[in-house]
Amino acid sequence: MSYCPLPLLSPLPLWPCMHDDYVGVCAYSRGEWWWWGPRTTIKRVPSISRGRAGSSSSSTAPAGAVDEASFFASFEDVPKVNIYSARELEDNLTKIREVISSPSNDWDKRVDALKKLRSLLIAGANGYEEFYPHLRLLEPAMQLSIKDLRSQVVREACITVAYMSQELHHKVDHLCETVLPNLIYLIPNSAKVMASSGVVTIRFIIQNTHHHKLIPILLREISSKNREIRKVLCEVLDQLVHTWPTHSMEKHVLILAETIKKGITDADPEARAFSRKAYWGFAGHFKDEADKLLNSLDPSYKKMLQGEMSMSNSSSSQSLHNSQKSGMNSQSAD
Repeated sequence: MSYCPLPLLSPLPLWPCMHDDYVGVCAYSRGEWWWWGPRTTIKRVPSISRGRAGSSSSSTAPAGAVDEASFFASFEDVPKVNIYSARELEDNLTKIREVISSPSNDWDKRVDALKKLRSLLIAGANGYEEFYPHLRLLEPAMQLSIKDLRSQVVREACITVAYMSQELHHKVDHLCETVLPNLIYLIPNSAKVMASSGVVTIRFIIQNTHHHKLIPILLREISSKNREIRKVLCEVLDQLVHTWPTHSMEKHVLILAETIKKGITDADPEARAFSRKAYWGFAGHFKDEADKLLNSLDPSYKKMLQGEMSMSNSSSSQSLHNSQKSGMNSQSAD
């Protein structure tokens, strides 16, 4: 069983859960569920894993790639600033927009401007009502930065969007909706730092900003001819149905079911595996629709899905048996 330090996942939402005879909390990250037990470490739990990590999800990232750990380390690794008035904040936000809106500006100046945006957030910019109108004005510039040819600019823009999603949640739903297509288009990029920055940012958005308008964007692009896009978005869909509340998905039940069905029959084996896991997450919210989906599958796909459920039930039963046996042994020892 592998371990992960608590600071890596602590900003993520946590849920109570039980693994063997321990009670702890769970969080979703990198296509996996992780368990934080009594020994103040987070352990990956094979029995509730949300999917095998692919190359983009591996804890050992490919050369040049980034992961959640590097994002967390970079979020607040920025110069300290102070905000003394709303007017000063607006002036700073206007200057940031002017710098990152123009590709002709030096790339290092644009990187510094994106870092300053995070500095302002850390200093409490979101506590000023003037902040959010300026944030809407910044959206085209953020799109431009994500599409930039400089990997340093793209990475910094992605880190900034991910940080805003983590800190502001639904208050940046329009920003996330605006930049999500651009992030998806980064996935097949040959530059690993760009591709992985896009993937990690999408995961942060899905984890923190539960905005129903993100679903059609994801589902539209999940039909891409590009295999890597389909695989990553099937993994993201798996994350979404296991972490979002039911009411955030209700408007798109039918298209979710249709997309999961397509994923289960995808040409890519990893996309199929993530889609099968997504099915069970979907079934936890919408049982009737999931039953209809299951009954519409060809026998071979239906058998595979039901087989995975049987294996999951068997694993859970064995875990319960081991827990009971451990408890009886403890009582005998007493």
